[in-house]
Amino acid sequence: MKKLAIIPLALIMLNCGGSKSLQESLKSQDTELSCPENGECTITVEHNKSIITKTDDIGSLYYSTADHEGTDVIIYRYTKKHDPMLADAGLTEEVIFEIDSNSKSLEYKGAAIQQTNMLYHVACFCKGRAGYYKVESGALTYNDNKLNIKLPEIVKPQKLKDITVTLK
Repeated sequence: MKKLAIIPLALIMLNCGGSKSLQESLKSQDTELSCPENGECTITVEHNKSIITKTDDIGSLYYSTADHEGTDVIIYRYTKKHDPMLADAGLTEEVIFEIDSNSKSLEYKGAAIQQTNMLYHVACFCKGRAGYYKVESGALTYNDNKLNIKLPEIVKPQKLKDITVTLK
C-alpha cells in the first residue's frame, strides 16, 4: 500500500516544476512578440551581464554591459520598415533592462521599475528625440510565460509603449 502512495507523490513532484524562469523561456526561441505596425521586433538576451550607465562629455546618457553572474540583460528592439534608398528614414526603438537570471515571476510597478536599470533608446535622424533615456516609471511583469512592459511617454512620437512577449 505504501508503494502505491509513492507513485502519485512522485508524479506530483515532477509536475511542480512547470514554471520556467524568463531566461529558460527565452532560450526556446518560440515567442510571440507584439510589434507596432510597419516594423519588425526582436528580443535578445545577454546572459550573465549587467547594465552600466554612463554619461559622455556633453551630458548624454549611454550604456555598456559588464560581466555579472546571475544577471541577464534583455533587449527588446523595434525596427521600422523603410525604403533602403532613403538614407535617413530609419527608426529603431529599444527597451533594455536587467533581471535576475532565475526569475520565475516579476512585478515592478511605478518607480520600482528603476530596479531593472531599464533604458529606452531611440536611433533615428530626428532632432531632439534620438538617444538613451532612463525609464523612471512604468510596469514590467512576468507571469505564466508572458512578459508585459508598459512605458510612459518618454518622447513624442513613441512606438514602444505597451509590449507583450508570449513565451511558448
